[in-house]
Amino acid sequence: MPQRTRALIIALIGPVLQAVGVAWDLLEHAVFERDQVGQLTLSHILSGPPHLIIFTGFILSIVCIPIALQVATARPEELESRQPSPPEPVDYFAPGLEAAE
Repeated sequence: MPQRTRALIIALIGPVLQAVGVAWDLLEHAVFERDQVGQLTLSHILSGPPHLIIFTGFILSIVCIPIALQVATARPEELESRQPSPPEPVDYFAPGLEAAE
């Protein structure tokens, strides 16, 4: 995957999640529950699922955008050296013990 594409995907994780939360909130209040807009409470705003998704997207933006900047400015050699290595096989039996039959 190209370096800029990787950085763009990382940078957009938070804003996309925020957009999903905003769309959900607008759909909920503008379409399905129009008559309850005046009855919003602080507890609904703090604990409503769309608002929690918006807040989570904001936190992810704070975390992911600096990471995306590091990926975008890294040399290709640095990105290749950070590729995960394949897992090593695990020996489930201790040395000297036989498997039960």
